[in-house]
Parts: sequence; structure tokens; C-alpha cells
Amino acid sequence: MALASYGFLFLSFLTFSTTKADTDYSSDYLYRNSPDDTIAGSVFQSNLKTLLWRLSNAATNNGFNKTTVPGENPSDSVFGLFMCRGDVPPEPCRECVKKAAQELKQSYSSSHQALIWYNECLVRYSNRSFFSTSTLDTRPSSFQIDVAKISNEESFNRLLFRTMNKTADEAARPISGKKFATENADVSGYQKLYCLAQCTPDLIANDCRSCLDGAIGDLQQCCGGRQGATVLYPSCIVRYELYPFYLSSLPSDSPSNPPPSVPVPASNFSDADSQDSQNPTYLYHNCSTDATADSTFEKDLKTLLSYLSSNATKSFYKDSVDENVYGLFMCRGDLPSQLCQRCVLNATRYLSSHCNSSQEAIIWFSHCMLRYSTTYFFSHVGKSPTFQRLNVTATSTPIPGQDFFTYILSTTLANLAKATGNSKEKYVTKSLKLNDLQTLYTLGQCTQDLSSDDCEGCISDINGRIPWSNLGSVGGRVLYPSCNVRFELFQFYRGPSSINGTSPSPLRQGKVHSEIFI
Repeated sequence: MALASYGFLFLSFLTFSTTKADTDYSSDYLYRNSPDDTIAGSVFQSNLKTLLWRLSNAATNNGFNKTTVPGENPSDSVFGLFMCRGDVPPEPCRECVKKAAQELKQSYSSSHQALIWYNECLVRYSNRSFFSTSTLDTRPSSFQIDVAKISNEESFNRLLFRTMNKTADEAARPISGKKFATENADVSGYQKLYCLAQCTPDLIANDCRSCLDGAIGDLQQCCGGRQGATVLYPSCIVRYELYPFYLSSLPSDSPSNPPPSVPVPASNFSDADSQDSQNPTYLYHNCSTDATADSTFEKDLKTLLSYLSSNATKSFYKDSVDENVYGLFMCRGDLPSQLCQRCVLNATRYLSSHCNSSQEAIIWFSHCMLRYSTTYFFSHVGKSPTFQRLNVTATSTPIPGQDFFTYILSTTLANLAKATGNSKEKYVTKSLKLNDLQTLYTLGQCTQDLSSDDCEGCISDINGRIPWSNLGSVGGRVLYPSCNVRFELFQFYRGPSSINGTSPSPLRQGKVHSEIFI
């Protein structure tokens, strides 16, 4: 699999790499807006080109700059600014601004005003001045809403708006130079809520808080019941997620003191199968307690399992018997047919001997998943039972570099959810070079009967439930009946080896792991 760009604009900075060449600077595009009923003249276009060049080359440590190119005719004057997300360091901030400015230059140079948002920056221009501290712009606006839904909406919303308002208060403080703040709060167990609020630094404190009030109000109207959402205003932004989408701390960005090349801590599980594994590794199975002695059901189940077995050269197959029992299997998308068949045969034999009287059951191997039920479940998102194998630590003491690798991993999985949902096969693998010695390999897969939104929502739900603040190392998997995710520091799926032509080995072994059955 080729190196994939997930929009990690400052990947080399975050991952301790000291060479910029390792990074594909490609920001996550969010939204753009430009009126289509105005055509600017050639003088304005020339001034706009100058303004965008100035913004692209502005070097500011606070991630914000505004400039003006005056025209002899006031209508030819151009006013512009950029703002980078508060945790983005200067060099990748400039890279994002350059990309945004280039897009505006190519696509919107005939418009008197336009703005574009990326995950890491905002660039905006207009033929009217909007720099005054009394200028507060809330339109145009955009909402970015996660597909995944929250289960306990009422209690979650109370926590969300309490935390978001606290974040807004902090961002709008008069002494807040960047007008940027983040907060997190415990949702339940290891699960946390992450919130961000930011205003353009030229706003006074009261106007910043007023802008954020409006965005939070829109958040309440547009995005209730979602695991994450973003409201974008020209003058401010609010966002929340159930995964760490920002960095709470950054090492020094001074050129004379580059970040150290620290390896990402790697998990080491005894059954860590590799891409060359010929035999499926058993992971977990679950038989329902509502067993039956109905001979007709047992006969139908036996028939269903034979149907599944006889179609095991396919990567995905579903079938039913007289609407009495439904079943399907899914093999890992990169497996050749003979290995898929071997895994499915193992799964049917195992369930036949362990769950033959249960009205529903599921089993996972490293190579495949098989489930059946007396209830119709095709095209429905199943999240239970769940199996996960992660290096979850009980301590709250931060692990060195944890802020970095959890940010990288969680944001990777967020992008993996979108990519898998948009994939025809509902199967995606991605590799991402972390440093000179390590590569992150990730896999996302859904059953092919799911819609794109349901697939994305299923994997997003996994991402939102990983205990990020207690994740001790990189490596593991989470399995739902309808989707699964795996990530390792070695290549566990089939395909081209790695970016360097080799498959990096973990450099540090985790000692603590948990196996959680829900």
C-alpha cells in the first residue's frame, strides 16, 4: 500500500521526524465560500494576487496575520487574513496557508470576497475591511457533523455544553493572545470529550465570547446527538470530538532545538499475526444464552452453516434459511480465496461444536468473522458484542510522547472511517511513515451490506470509544459485528511491504494489555 496522506499537515513535527521530506503536506479541506454574482476587475485581481502572496509568506509565531493591498479606487482594495489552529506550529501553518491561498487564487480570483477552511487554517479576503475590533462576522457559516451518534444524548449534551462554555470562556479571556483554548472532560470510564474554541486574535474579549456564543448555539441546533461536530464562522470556530483531535502540548519549534527522534511505543501481543500468517488465529466468540432444543432450528442452522462454508471462496457472503436463521461471513479484504475458505471452515466448525443450540452467535479469527441469528440483521449496524485488544494502562500518569502518538493515531482512524465508508469493498488499508524507523499500518473494514454512512459511523464509533487518555502504546484491534479496526507498527496485511521496502519492527514492547469483552 502506498503512503497515504491523511491530512497530517504537521506530521513530521508531531512524529519526531527531523526531515521534512518524510511528510506529504496535505491539509484536510473543510469548507469554502465565495459569492458567484460578482466579477472583479483586473486591478483587483492583481491586488488580490499580491495579498495572497503576502499571506503565504507571512512568518508569525502566533499563527495569525492580516494585511491590506490598497487600490487607487477603493473598490480595488483587498483585505485579507489567515488564522491557523492554535496548536499548529509556524512551519506547517505556513504550508496550510500556502495551499489555501493557491486554491483561492486558482478558483476564486474573480470574486470580490472568499474564504476557505482547512482543518489547520483559515484564509479569507474581501474588498471591504473587516479588521476592526468591532467587526464580528458569523456568516457565511458551515457545520461539519460526525456520522456516528451518541447513545446517552441528554446527559452527554449537559456535559458537552458545560465543557464547551468553559472552553469558550478560556479562549475569550482578555489576556489570551491566540484566543484559543481546549478542554477535555470525562464521559464515562476511560472515555473523554475533547473541546476546542478559537477566535481571530483581533477580536476583543467580549466580541470573541459573543461569536463563540453564537457558534455554540448553532452547535446545539445543528448537531445534537452526534459524537462530534464543528461550527465554522469567519471570526470563530468551535469543535468537539470523542477523540483527541488537537495537541494539548507541543515541544519547542525553535530550529536550533528540533524535536527529538523518539520511537513510538509499540504493543506486543502474543498472537500478533503478520501478513504472512497462513493459519487463522482464534480471537473470540460469543454464544447467546437463549438456547433452544428446537430440532427444526438446529436443522436450519446446520443448513445455513453449510451454505456459508460452500461460498467461502468469496470475501463476503450472506444467506438465510426459510427466514428462520440469518448468517454471514466476512474475510479480511486482502486474503486470497484459499485462506478465506480455511478461516470460514474453522469458524463454522467451531460454532457448530460450541453454539449449536444458541439462537445467535459470532466468532472472530484474525482472518475472518462469522455470525448468525434468528433475528434479521443484514444492513443494520451491530456494535455488540464487542472485542478489543489494546494496551490500556490503569495509571493516569502521562507516558512520554503519548500526546503525540494518540493524536496521530486517533486522527488517522477518523480519516480511515471516511475512507472505508467511501470504499466500494468497505475495506481500506493505509500506511503512514512516522519516523526513520517506524511506519503506522492501519486497517478498517465493514460488512459490505452496510451503507457508506453506516460504515463510516460504525468505525467512527470505535474511534470514539478507544480509551485514548490511557492508551499505553500503538498496536491493537477493536472488533464490532459490523466493522473492525486494527493498527500496528508492523505490516499485518498483504501488499507491498512498506514505504522503505522493509517492514519496521516495534522498537519498544508494551508490558500491559487488556482484553475486554462487552
